[in-house]
This record gives sequence, C-alpha cells and structure tokens, in this order.
Amino acid sequence: MSLYYEQDGIKIYREDNIELLRSLPSDSVNLIYCDILYNTGKVFDDYSDNLGAPDEATEWYRPRIEEMKRVLAPNGSIFIHCNWRMDSYMRILMDEIFGTGCFRNRIYRQHSKERGFFANFDSQVDIILYYVKDSRNFVFHELRGESKQIVPLFENGDLAGRDDVREFEGEAIDLKALNKHWLISNAQFNDMKVAGEVQLIDGLPYRFSNVIPVGNLWNEPEMYDTYTRTDVADAYDTPKPEAVLDRIIKVASEPGDLVADFFLGGGTTAVVARKLGRKFVGCDISVKACEVTVKKLEGIK
Repeated sequence: MSLYYEQDGIKIYREDNIELLRSLPSDSVNLIYCDILYNTGKVFDDYSDNLGAPDEATEWYRPRIEEMKRVLAPNGSIFIHCNWRMDSYMRILMDEIFGTGCFRNRIYRQHSKERGFFANFDSQVDIILYYVKDSRNFVFHELRGESKQIVPLFENGDLAGRDDVREFEGEAIDLKALNKHWLISNAQFNDMKVAGEVQLIDGLPYRFSNVIPVGNLWNEPEMYDTYTRTDVADAYDTPKPEAVLDRIIKVASEPGDLVADFFLGGGTTAVVARKLGRKFVGCDISVKACEVTVKKLEGIK
C-alpha cells in the first residue's frame, strides 16, 4: 500500500480505493462518507469521471460497495454523496448490498441559490444516501443547539387545573384575559426562566427550542457550496462545505471513532474528522488530491 501521510490518527493513501478497502480488517470502520464519481463524462488531468453507461458504472461500484459493507463496524453508518445521474442506480445497488431495511433516508443538500437560463429545470440539490449496517443497532446522535424556532408556553382554552405564573421580569402575565392557559407548571416556568430559555414576544411567553430539528432537506446557507460555476478550474476547486461533514460525523460517530473516505478529493472529510477528534483513513488515486488534503490538514491550528 502506498501510504502518503500519517499523523495523529490520520492516514492518507495514494491508492485505488478497491485496493485499500481489501487491505482493511472487517468491522473496523465506524463511519464511511464518500462523495463518489458523478459519471459526468468529463476527463480531468488527474482522473476520469467517465464510468460508461449506467449499468457499467453500477458494476464498477459494486465490488467497492461490497467491501465498504465488509469493513463497516456492526453499528456503523455509510453516507454516499451523489447527484441526479447516479442517485437511482446507487439506491438500487445499495439496497441489494445492504438490504432495504438498512436504508435510513435520502438527504437532499441544497448546494446553491444560483440560477441561470437552462433548457430544463435548474438542479439546486445533490443527494446523500444514508444506510446503516444493522437497522437495529447504529449510532445516531440528535443534534442539539440553539434553534431559531420558538415554542409557545400557552394555548387557547380554559385555565382550569393549571398553576398561574405570577412573575416574569417583574410583571404578572395574565393569560386569563386572553382566554389562554399555561402548558407548564409554575415550577417548570421558573426553572426555564433561570436558565434563560424564556422570552416575551408581544407580551406572551415563549421558549427557544434547544433541539435543532434536522430533516432530510439540508438547505441552510452553511450547506451551500462556496464556489460558483465560473470559479471552477479543476476538480479540486469544488470541495463540499465543512458543515456537511460536520453534521454527518457528529450525528453518526463518537469521538475517537474511525471515519473513512475512499474518494478523498479535496479532503474535507479528513479535515473535519481531525477537528472533531476522530481518526481517519482515506485514499485517492490522484497525487494532487493527496497534496491538497495534506496542505489543509497541516493548516489546522
């Protein structure tokens, strides 16, 4: 194996991914993320993104996906990032290899708000296929943090059976006059007030939800690509945003776990894995991909 870089639990190989996969022990990788070839038909200086007809491309991927399943830990997860050209074919292939019961979701990542004049509908999303090795046993952490969503602490109806909350910022809140009643007790309200979780909006009490509800549409601005179509000079000018990998790694792995990316590209997975305290193994056949990745890793403070 051609080891290109190794430091602090991060290993980068300049190698065909099938060769690296075959060398790894079974059940050894906790999380796999791959931004695969999109089969655009383009030929770059370092590699070709032309896998032929869809059935030929599928058969090229088959042994690689089979090996990914083998090396994945019993409670591991795999995320395959693709586009509209390969989405349907990869879904069928992943179902065959992992089983339909291990499919968790199809995630839509909005990559930009850029619009232009096209002969068809402009594509503003790409797709991440999310599978697990065992549908009854897998790592999944609910993301928590401050949300912009607000949740009312009252509802319309009778106040009967509810405690009155008498004080907030020195003023009584009279919900009876508004034909509303509290959804929480006085004690719960006081605890939330002390924690700074309650805010008055138009004279009514709300709390900020501390759970970020992450669905399968990832359309926050931090998920957008940081380049435009006119910026792209070569394949390594199009890295996925760190926010995408930050979310995936936090959700589907633990600190110290081994994360793998067998289509290294611009190295975003390796960079975010290091920042989040994960080990990493990855490869690319392109020396430029390895160079770009190592430069980014060495730039982490």
